[in-house]
Order: sequence, then C-alpha cells, then structure tokens
Amino acid sequence: MKNQLWHILIIDDSPDDRADLRQMLLRGSDRRYRFSEAELGADGLRQLQQTREDPYDCILLDYSLPDMNAEELLAAFCAGADLPPCPVVVVTGSGRADGRKLLRAGAQDYIGKDWTTPESLTRAVENSRERFALLADRAEAREVLRTERERLDLALTYGNMGIYEWHMVDDRLWWSAELYRVFGVTPETFIPTLDTFSALLHPDDREVFWQNVAESIAQRQPFLNEFRIVPPDGKVRWIADRGQTEYDAEGRGLRHFGVAFDVTEGKVAEAKLIEAKVAAEIANNAKSDFLSSMSHELRTPLHAILGFAQLIDLASPPPTPAQKRSIDQVLKAGWHLLGLINEVLDLALIESGKLSLSMEPVALAEVLRDCEAMVEPEAQKHGISVAFAPFEAGCSVDADPTRVKQVIINLLSNAIKYNKPGGAVCVTCAPSPPESMRISVRDTGEGLTPGQLAQLFQPFNRLGQKVPGEEGTGIGLVVCKRLVDAMNGRIGVDSTVGQGSVFWVELKLTTEAQAASYAAEPTGLVQEAQVLGEAPLHTLLYVEDNPANLLLVEEILLRRSDIHLLSARNANQGIRLARSFLPDVILMDVNLPDISGSSALKILADDPATAHIPVLALSADANPGDIEKGLLAGFFRYLTKPIKVNEFMKTLDVALRSAKTDAAVAAKEEEV
Repeated sequence: MKNQLWHILIIDDSPDDRADLRQMLLRGSDRRYRFSEAELGADGLRQLQQTREDPYDCILLDYSLPDMNAEELLAAFCAGADLPPCPVVVVTGSGRADGRKLLRAGAQDYIGKDWTTPESLTRAVENSRERFALLADRAEAREVLRTERERLDLALTYGNMGIYEWHMVDDRLWWSAELYRVFGVTPETFIPTLDTFSALLHPDDREVFWQNVAESIAQRQPFLNEFRIVPPDGKVRWIADRGQTEYDAEGRGLRHFGVAFDVTEGKVAEAKLIEAKVAAEIANNAKSDFLSSMSHELRTPLHAILGFAQLIDLASPPPTPAQKRSIDQVLKAGWHLLGLINEVLDLALIESGKLSLSMEPVALAEVLRDCEAMVEPEAQKHGISVAFAPFEAGCSVDADPTRVKQVIINLLSNAIKYNKPGGAVCVTCAPSPPESMRISVRDTGEGLTPGQLAQLFQPFNRLGQKVPGEEGTGIGLVVCKRLVDAMNGRIGVDSTVGQGSVFWVELKLTTEAQAASYAAEPTGLVQEAQVLGEAPLHTLLYVEDNPANLLLVEEILLRRSDIHLLSARNANQGIRLARSFLPDVILMDVNLPDISGSSALKILADDPATAHIPVLALSADANPGDIEKGLLAGFFRYLTKPIKVNEFMKTLDVALRSAKTDAAVAAKEEEV
C-alpha cells in the first residue's frame, strides 16, 4: 500500500546524515513518510518508550553515537526480549560493525553509509519490516507453545491423564504411555490411528465427537469435550479431552495436541447426586402434597364443628351456663387444632421450597397498628400491658405484607403467653445499619438460659416451657425464622434469666416513596347489616358439594331474613342457576366435583349477564399462595374454612353493598 504513511525514527548525531537519509527515502519510492529525529542514543530510547502503544514503522540507527553504540542501544531497545518493539536498520560506516552480530542483537537489517542509495535504503526498510513481522509471529507461536506445554506438564503431574499428538498433514496419531492406561489398552495390542481410536468411542458419542473436533479446528478454538469409550474389557469409561491446534500461515491445521483423562468416577458421582436430588424433590413434593391434602381434609370437618358450635353459641334463647362452658371448650379446642394445622402446613411449604412470597414496600406503621389491634384481646385476657413506641410513620421495608404481619404477631403472642402475671410487652422500631429497620419485642418474662437459646429455632421444641392453659406445637419460631430468611432479613434474641427477652427482626428498608397500605377495611364497610322488616330480599347462590357445609350456611342464613338461599351441588349446575336467577351474590367452593370454582368463575365473568355478580370463594385451601391465586383469579373475597360466622356475615354485607352499587351504576347507564 504505497499511500500508507510510515513513521520513521532517525537516530544520528550528524544533521547532514539525517537530512541525507530523509531525502533518500523520499526519492526511493512514492511512499509517504513522517519523520522523528534524535541526536543521542538516550534521546532515541526515550522517544521509543513514549510510543510503545503506537510504535514506529522503522528505526534508522547510526552505529556510532556519542553516548553509546548501536549494539548497546539495541540491547536497551529489546530489554531482555528477542526483538525490539519495532524494526531496526543499522546504518554503519565502512568496516565498523559485524552485520551478523547486529542481527543477533535484535536488528533486522544493516546498510553502509558509503554505498547507500535511495533504492537500497528503501529496500532495506521494507525488508526489515517483513523480517520483523515473521520473527514476531514465530516468537508469539513459541510463547503459546511454551505456555501450553507448561500447562500440560502441570496437568500430567497432578492428574491421572495422558497426552496425545495428531499430525494432521498425514493423520499420524501419537499417544504417551499414560494415555494407553487411561483408555484401557496396551501398546502391544493397540496401535493408535484415527480409525482404531474412533472404534473405541461409544457408538452414541462417535458422531458428536468428530463434529466437535471439526468445529473446534474451523473456529480456531481449544477443543473441550467429554465422551464415552468402550475398551476391550467392556467397561464403559468417561473421558475428558482438552486440546489445542497449531495452524500454518494460511490457517490450515498442522498439529492437534492435548490431554485426556478418566472422569468416570466423577460422572458416576454426578449421576448419583442428580438421582438423589430428584428423589429428594419427589419426596419433598409428596410430603408437601400430603400435608396440603391433609390440611384440606382436616379443615372440612373442622368447618362443620366450629361452624355449628358458633351457631349454638349464638342461639336464641342463649345456652345455659353449663352448655356455654361445653361450647367454649369445643370452640377453644377447634381453633387450637386449626392453628396447629396452619403452622404445620406453613413449615411444610417452606421446607419443600414451595413458599410463595410477594415482596413489595410495606408500611411498618400500618402493619404494627394492625398487630396491636389483633393482640389486644389476648393481652387483656392475660393481664399484660402492651405498648408500641412511636416511630417514623413513613418508614417502609421490603417484605411480604402478610408474612411480616404473621411473624410479628407470633412474637407478640409468645411475649404475652410466656410473660409473668401483670407483666409488660414493649414494641420498638429503630434503624439498623447499614440499610435495615429493627423491630424489637421486649417482654418481662423469666428469660432464657444459654442452653435454651441454643435450641431456640428447632422445630417441635418448646424449650421445656409449660404455661398452664397454653398449648402449641413448638414450631412457631421456626416458621418465623424461615419466613424472615426468605424475606432477606434477620431474626434473633437477647435474653437475661429473670429479666426477660427481646426478640428482634431486621428487614431491609425500601426507597419506594409510596408503601402499600394493608390496613383493615374501614369499619363502616364491615358492620353487620341492620335488617328491617321491609328490607328488600337478596338472593345468595351457594355452590357446594359437601352437605354438611351447605347445612351450616343454611343455618347461618336463618338469622338473615333479608337473604334467600339457592344451592347447587356442582359448578355446572351453579352456572345454570346463576344465569336463570341472577343472584345478588354467589358463594362458591373452590374444589368442586366437575370443574373447579376458578373455572366456573371465569365462565361467569365472560358472560355479560353474570359478569357483575360478586363471587365469594369459600375453601379449605387456606395457605397464602392459594388465597393470592384465588384473588388474582377474580374472586371478590376469599374465605377459608372453618368459617367464622361474624367474619362471614360482614363479608356478605360488603358483597351485597357492592352488588347494589353496581346495579345502580348499570341502571344509570341504561337511562343514558
């Protein structure tokens, strides 16, 4: 490329000689040049070091300089390497230097001042550049080969492996003595060729192996492969192969060399590990499914037991004192059993990895306000004062709102349950560096010993604490810890025997400006309806296949003269009744014999005639994931079994008011 600009450095102490060299290069060809100059060797060395990122195209170096000669300067240029950073042509006086010695010192060419012509000088510069490029390529190839051989030597020293070479020009294959042992053959009975090696390959791996080799060579990439062989003893072995190919100037493969080693033990162990993992996952899923099923099956009879017990408790005339004591015991035992079911199911979901969290900004002030309202009756019952210290109202943390409330309520319940008579509980919030908020629950109980603290988060371990009239599973704190861990938080305790304990939870602060609000519905929306004699009649359609559950809801609605009950035993029948009677509200079991309640909900929502009807879910599937899934499916509310009569009544009133509002809006739209 004649138009390429070459940068030439001329190092010569004679201004006239520098000018002559410039003029000869300019006259020797129509190439364009840019020149830099130096009078001393030290100046030339400094200029070369300043341009190492973009070196000169060539250096014209006078042999004799005032401060050093060309051989000394070449040694400084090379700095211990075989070559300087760019081509060097030494310009000598008559008989002053040994050309072979200059070439060994790092020069690419030399020329005498007395017989230099524009053509010879130009040719010397061009030849030096070509020779420099060739020597640089060879030096790079030698360095690559040296590095690869060092790696191979290290691998052979520490691994059970052998080396091989494949001369690709004539397809000769050479193996080291160790490689025969790796492949399970002997030099006396096996001659390594491409054909004999290919015959060793497992039939299922043969085509893929050679395809990988071809792609590696074509893409100039190291060869990395794992394959199976079948040696003469018939025992299949796994082999790992790591290889590299050398190429000629045209890019054709010359020699492929590498190492191969037996990885059968590792593959067998990996297969066993995968098998064990699959078996563990199957067992976990089976356990989770079993517990989920058991939870559903236990909730169904509890629904009837607790529901009818509540009806008897609310009967008119009221039960006698003796009957009241019996009913209270039934309700207490029933709700306690329900709590046990919930805790065991929570722990099973966490341990099986199926716990679903909805991480979002949570306003701590609202969560703590809800928790305070929920534990107040329990605190009054035990004679324990509970105080919540004020803190910044705008503070929010990254958490699952339902689960963080569950954790704090559990800690508060324990602080009340295991407190001393007339004791106190104090809840505080404070920043915890670097970016967390700590919620602390302090009690004035007996405290915990170091031995008890060591066993604190073990399942089904109540640490020997027995409080008369108080029952539990001993897994509440375990569930709390797993939930907090899953929310990327921390939980811990500080305790002093005789003085009390402080259980604390740390959660990450969120930078979201608006934290979601999780306060309970306004009181005005959940008050029981005041039914007047002339109140309009509402229709409720209950889709339920369990006769006991249906009977319970019928008994509950006997107390509501403003509601007419329709019932259906399966989803399809319920859909037909909904389309025929257009009830104000639909109460639907999620698990029905023909299609699911969620599927029935979708059919009703897609029908313009029934799309406006609020549909309440009533199900024994009560874990938070089921509830969230149901609400996302479009249920107006999701109620769980066993039913709580007052909660059911309030939710029914909310649905009826919503249906009334929707009907009024629809009527106005029709008028328009």
